[in-house]
Amino acid sequence: MQLLCSSGAFSRNPDFTNHHQVLAYAPFLDVDGFELMFYENWYAQFDVIVQDLQRSGLHFPAIHAEKNIGMALGSSQAERREQAVQWLSANCEMAQRLGSAVLVLHLWGWPELDDHLDYNLEPLRRCLDIAARYNVQLAIETIPARHTDPLTNVHKAIERDGRCYVALDTEFLGQSGQLESVFTTPWVWEELNGQQRVRHIHIKDFDGLPFSNGRRRYLHPGEGFVDFERFFVTLKQRQFDGNISLESPAIDHEGHVDIERLQRSLAMIRRMML
Repeated sequence: MQLLCSSGAFSRNPDFTNHHQVLAYAPFLDVDGFELMFYENWYAQFDVIVQDLQRSGLHFPAIHAEKNIGMALGSSQAERREQAVQWLSANCEMAQRLGSAVLVLHLWGWPELDDHLDYNLEPLRRCLDIAARYNVQLAIETIPARHTDPLTNVHKAIERDGRCYVALDTEFLGQSGQLESVFTTPWVWEELNGQQRVRHIHIKDFDGLPFSNGRRRYLHPGEGFVDFERFFVTLKQRQFDGNISLESPAIDHEGHVDIERLQRSLAMIRRMML
């Protein structure tokens, strides 16, 4: 296992998405690398951002694909789905140029979620072809679903094309009551190309209230109900060897970043990984 921190922990859409957030805050964190959050406004500055990040000397084992991709993949309009495929290609290119092995994808997206999952699945084979061309492992994340549960939808993607890898999220598995059953679901842990299918795990806590006063709530480990000690014991029993990524933000609505909070959470996770 290697410990990462998502750049989403110290950036925020739509107001604090400048890639200089990464350059400013990442050096303060004791991690093995970073999961780079790709934001919508990065397409227009693509080459500049890549060059700046390359020069930074930071290590990016994973990229979180831009979240509008999943929403566009679910569109009833073929041209909108085609746009999503082109966006995915740009995300894969950035991953290749930064040396990122894993691209985490929201295959479906808010607010429609899985209302039109057949549309989301229709371009999947092309998306995986593109990822393979860039030598990137495309990992479908277990994000919330409206019509079923996250694992069922990810399994549908794997049934559509067996080249899919998997990214787990502890908060979203907690929401769906799958934090324990995920470890007893055989297809989740099967091998793909000599590696476990699960390549990436987002660490966020959960207390049953993802929203408060209409705003999204994110909890750090120890602030909710998730038994992370047990989770990591079981993870080690499964001999997991992928990315562990803290995704809980420590940035407020004015853009202030609580580095000490991130450091405490990362230290807690590091201890449980040992």
